[in-house]
Amino acid sequence: MDTELRTLLDGAVERRPIGLEDGKSGSLVERVTLAGGDTVVVKHIRPDGDWIMRAMHDEGRAAALWRRGILAKVPPVVDHAVLGVVDDGDGWALVMRDVGDHLIPDGRAVTRAENRRLIAGVCAMHEAFAGAALGGLASLVDRYTVLSRLTPQREPDEGVPRLIGLGWSIFADRVPGDVAGPLLELLDDPTELVEWLAGREQTLVHGDLKIPNVGLSEDRVVLVDWGTQTGMAPAAVEWGWYLAISAGRIEATREEILDDVRAAEGERHDAAALQAALLGAFLQLGWNKALDAHEHPDPAVRAREEEDLAWWVRKARGALDAWPPD
Repeated sequence: MDTELRTLLDGAVERRPIGLEDGKSGSLVERVTLAGGDTVVVKHIRPDGDWIMRAMHDEGRAAALWRRGILAKVPPVVDHAVLGVVDDGDGWALVMRDVGDHLIPDGRAVTRAENRRLIAGVCAMHEAFAGAALGGLASLVDRYTVLSRLTPQREPDEGVPRLIGLGWSIFADRVPGDVAGPLLELLDDPTELVEWLAGREQTLVHGDLKIPNVGLSEDRVVLVDWGTQTGMAPAAVEWGWYLAISAGRIEATREEILDDVRAAEGERHDAAALQAALLGAFLQLGWNKALDAHEHPDPAVRAREEEDLAWWVRKARGALDAWPPD
C-alpha cells in the first residue's frame, strides 16, 4: 500500500497548499491532484515539526496511528479519511481522501441535530476503545501543559505562544482570585488532576475534537487531523475540550450540549470525570477566553466572550469546591 501511494504521489500533476491546520502549527498540508484526476490531501509530518508537536512530544504520532493499526479499529461510523502513510525524506506524508466537501464550512453554525450525530459517532469510538491500553500516544500531562504559562518561554519566536502568555496574564488579573489562584497553581503543576483522571476508565480520544476537524457525510461522522493530541484519556476529556473550543458554533446552549453527551453515553457516562474534565478544559483554554473577553476589538464579541468566561468560572469554582470528585 505504501509503495502504491508513493507511486501515485510521484505522478501527481498539481499540488496546492491548503489551510487545514488553522494557522496554529507549522505543518504543511497540500491538496494533490493525481494523474487520473482524483484528489487527495497530504499532510507532511516532521518529528517535532511545530511548536504544538514539540510540546506534545510528538515524533510522528499520526503516522504511528496508521502503522500500528489503531485507525483500522475505529468503528465504521467514524470516517478517519486516512489512506496510508509514506516515508517522505526526513518525515512522513499522511495521505487522506479529500473529504473537504463533508467538513463544516467556516462560519456556518452546527445545528443541535447535527451535533447529536457528531456526539453519537465519537461516543461509538470511545466505546470501541474503552479499557484499551495503547502506549506511545499523547499523555494527559502534555495535554494540560501544552498551553501553559511556560509555553511562551519554550517557544519565544512563535506568535500563538506569545498570545498564550498575554492571555494567562489577563486571566490572573481579571478572573476572581478564588478561581484564578487555584487554577494557575494547577496549570503550573497539573499532577493532581492528571493522577485523578488516570484512575478513571481510559479510551482513545481524538484529542482535538473541534468544528473545523469534523464533518458529516450521508451516514458517517468525518473526523480529521488525528495525531498530535490523540491519546488515552477518559472520554470526558474529549468533551471538555470540544465544549470549550466549539460551543460558540453550535446552535445549543453549553448545558444542552452536555445533556446530549450524557444521553449518548447512557450508562457509560462518568459524571465525576466530566466535572474534572471541564476543569481541565478551562486549564487548557482559560487564557484564550480571558484574552477574548477583555482584549477583543469587537465590543459584541467581547460581550459574548465575557458571558462565556463567566460560565467557565462558575463551573471551575464548583469543581474546585468539590475537589476531588466523588
